[in-house]
Amino acid sequence: MPDHDIARLLDRASASYIPDPSKGLANVRARVARRKRARVLALAVLLVGLVAALVTVAIVVPDQNSANAVRYLQISPTARVVDLSGPANGLTDVYFADSTHGLGLEQHCDLSPTTNTACSLEIVRTSDGGRTWKPVGDTLHVTYPDSHASYPFIDFATNGKDGWIYGSKTFVTHDGGRTFEPGGPGGLVMDLSIVGNETWALSRPCPPGVFACTSTLFSTATGGGPWKVEQRAPKLEYPYLQLLRTSPKAALLAAQSTDGTLSITADGGLSWESHPLPALCDQLQHLTALNAHDVWVLCSAATPNDSQTKELYHSVDDGSTWILVATTSPGAAPGVGMLPTSGIVTLLTSVAPDRLLIAFDQGPPIASTDGGRTWMPQGLPASGGVEQLTFTDAQHGWALFPNDALYRTSDGGVHWSIVASH
Repeated sequence: MPDHDIARLLDRASASYIPDPSKGLANVRARVARRKRARVLALAVLLVGLVAALVTVAIVVPDQNSANAVRYLQISPTARVVDLSGPANGLTDVYFADSTHGLGLEQHCDLSPTTNTACSLEIVRTSDGGRTWKPVGDTLHVTYPDSHASYPFIDFATNGKDGWIYGSKTFVTHDGGRTFEPGGPGGLVMDLSIVGNETWALSRPCPPGVFACTSTLFSTATGGGPWKVEQRAPKLEYPYLQLLRTSPKAALLAAQSTDGTLSITADGGLSWESHPLPALCDQLQHLTALNAHDVWVLCSAATPNDSQTKELYHSVDDGSTWILVATTSPGAAPGVGMLPTSGIVTLLTSVAPDRLLIAFDQGPPIASTDGGRTWMPQGLPASGGVEQLTFTDAQHGWALFPNDALYRTSDGGVHWSIVASH
């Protein structure tokens, strides 16, 4: 499609766009890739007894009426990140604005037993639903210190114009990914969330294997500015954390293991309330929420094999109380759904009210449209784990597998077709 036709398409789309987060028509990004070592380390920590362990997405298009103007196509924000999978080269973070246009992070890292890991990072975009991807700007070449023969932590978050490649090192862009410069709060950034005019980041000053330090919550203006410490936020020792922001002021914070506590703020971090999670969540847990009054937590047991006890709970009062909605245990009360024992949980995400998806390290994801009472397998490959699920609404989504295999659904996950495979 010529550039002037793309510009007209985006003009029409942006003029008619109305955000609708209350109905969950959001880009649900449930990425399962903070490296395989994250899951292995988490389970190992549990087994040795230390503890029972969008955003607004846009496509940059030149405005035909001005040499300096940039126009963005927006979608309503809801990012969902749960990271318990293997390291990956290739396409690792994908956001779609509509059925054809999307942005992603392409990464390639070279490991060596004698030198630090060197990675090439670039932002890419698609205009054909993910079949092909083209670079947005120059490639970022990064060498990560103290990384002999190991993958660094690398993640990407964007609202289309502003964005961060974060993890072991952090870089910021304010021109849609064309250029990047160092721009993080310091330390190892474990999670980062862009909502509206403010961006939050969770950072810790030491590697995940060191437990003698705690996380710190930082905030900055999305458009640029210094990072400041949110002094009243909880400080957690466990390295793998979940930060879910359901609005500019509301957020949920929890460790993926060991802590057994959900912390919630409704005033932009000025105050926090803590509520206990169900007992099994002390081992491993995954959070998802469309808002603070519609929170789901999937608790699972540490296990040395592929069988895992699982319990899914729902809260409608900011996590004050929890209702069991699905379990692997036989003899559950009437109305409680049954979950499969086999498979290690890698992600939980809510696409719309009462519509949930769970992915495992092996086998296809399963989905529920009735709040967890019944579950159906999704029509995706059974081998290998889903690295990421991205939905532009409750019906249209993409599933990213290792080796850049990308699948698409237009009926909420009932049927999937492959878009690209490399």
